[in-house]
Amino acid sequence: MLNSSDLPIKTNDDETFVMLTNSQDTIGTSFINVDYVDCYPSIEDPSDEHSRCMLDEYSHVSSNVHYVECNVAGPGCNTSDLDAQFSKGCDCLNGNCDSESDCPCVARYGKNYSGSLLLANKFNGPVVECNSECGCTKTEKCGNRVVQFGPHTDLEIFETPDGKGLGLKTKCEILTGKFICEYAGEIIGMEEAKRRSQNRKDQMNYIFVLNEHLSNGSVVKTCVDPTILGNIGRYINHSCHPNAAIVPVRVDCPVPKLCIFATRTIFPCEEITFDYSGGEETTATPLGRKPCHCHAQNCKGYLPFDQSLL
Repeated sequence: MLNSSDLPIKTNDDETFVMLTNSQDTIGTSFINVDYVDCYPSIEDPSDEHSRCMLDEYSHVSSNVHYVECNVAGPGCNTSDLDAQFSKGCDCLNGNCDSESDCPCVARYGKNYSGSLLLANKFNGPVVECNSECGCTKTEKCGNRVVQFGPHTDLEIFETPDGKGLGLKTKCEILTGKFICEYAGEIIGMEEAKRRSQNRKDQMNYIFVLNEHLSNGSVVKTCVDPTILGNIGRYINHSCHPNAAIVPVRVDCPVPKLCIFATRTIFPCEEITFDYSGGEETTATPLGRKPCHCHAQNCKGYLPFDQSLL
């Protein structure tokens, strides 16, 4: 279980964010007609050979799910948070951004990656990447940009053989610390999350709640629902002994991206999993909870349950 010293993020107001709990609970649906969602701004200089944009060529196996590469505003979402700029950014025209002495972003929030791999101490955060206001732009040279370039290649949706329905596996080896994909969907308010959860208790689990505690004692909740609008991350199943974990990553706005990184080497054809509770023990009664089918030796028997959604 994480504590208040695990994830300090200094904001412009000098408040400290701390990731305390992750949880997923029974989904509900919001039927929204979506023809196209443009999540990413166009590159300012397409002629720059080092410029890169988000690349996500995945799609859904079900026609009633709309594919979105990043979070979109849903009911109860504070859209001003999605539109706000998280920080001013650096002026690193050479795009290196590898060390505290080279880049103000790295000096402020710490070094995040070695190559493209998340550092071990950064699984507890904070992770803040260079953004659209930075002088380094979207270059391959920037050592502080990973998740904004899109999910890992060679991921595959498949039918699991052990009663979990669809899952996600890799066709190639994924190293420890490698970014796999974002868990993206509708950003919704807590009341909407409760309504959807209670209205569709017998459906699949999709709503994910990230709780971040501020130094002033308040809690910031980020609710992501990829039920109808979501990306490939929605197919990742829970395991009590996972090979990946969710890490909140901020890029342009204060709303974190829920990014999934490998916590150990994941081998070809192996299913990708993460712990929906973030490793936190739950005291909720098993009554009414869904059974866990992860088959791990340390399996708790039931899927994690967030009582704040009751």
